[in-house]
Amino acid sequence: WLAVAAILFGSILALAQDDLKKMLTYLIVAEVGYMVGGFWLATANGITGAILHIVNDALMTFCLFVFAGIVVYKTGGHKLSDLQGFYRKMPVTMAAFTVGALSMIGVPPTAGFFSKWYLILGAIDGGSYHYMAALLISSLVNAILFFRVIEIAYFEPRVDHHADHGPDITISEAPFSMLAPLLIVAICLIIIGLYSGTIVTNIIQYSVPPGM
Repeated sequence: WLAVAAILFGSILALAQDDLKKMLTYLIVAEVGYMVGGFWLATANGITGAILHIVNDALMTFCLFVFAGIVVYKTGGHKLSDLQGFYRKMPVTMAAFTVGALSMIGVPPTAGFFSKWYLILGAIDGGSYHYMAALLISSLVNAILFFRVIEIAYFEPRVDHHADHGPDITISEAPFSMLAPLLIVAICLIIIGLYSGTIVTNIIQYSVPPGM
């Protein structure tokens, strides 16, 4: 129940934020609940999902917080409203963020989908339907959160009171030192997703106690 509380508490508080960094911070609380709950299930699928999610969550969190750092670097702020028109000026940066966001939601073929899938299977195996419900609710909240961010960044025009409001938009990506790790992690989230079965079979299964 503590894992369920952490998942729901973190997700609901994240939903109430208009500050990108605070939103991501509360999502970490929910993610910790995912992993703790997976081990608590004490089923093969649950432990497999928890171990896989530790790896996936490290990459997803890195991706999203690097993006938040880029937002602060480029705009000086970290409100969701600071993301208006971000895609038009930084399409590559936004594409990498979108991969991280989809993985956090649990959309295939990103890595986040597969670890959540194992966690759900583990919940079913252990009869912990309240934990499964928390996972599904959290994924729904993540979808609402990140599609709101995507809507602002992709579809809302940027309001810049210090620039000329001409028709031309100059692409100005993040510095290479910030963009390169963001892109590498985004690519890793897709690769790990595509090879999750291989990773589980050849690596993670040896970490699961025999007899489960």
